[in-house]
Amino acid sequence: MAAPGAAVEPDRRVAIELAVRQALPGDTVVVAGKGHESGQDVGGVVTPFDDREVLREALRAVLA
Repeated sequence: MAAPGAAVEPDRRVAIELAVRQALPGDTVVVAGKGHESGQDVGGVVTPFDDREVLREALRAVLA
């Protein structure tokens, strides 16, 4: 169960993009849990996924 005011987004890419879009000046966005991994394992199938690149793309979109 999420805390009041919190949101649960199961799609990691969408969650990162939402966090970046909703951040206000002075906020800190923490993307935790995968670290150096460059793929996402869903049901035994590994799909290329890099938190760092998704975060870069989200920041570029917000700062453009």
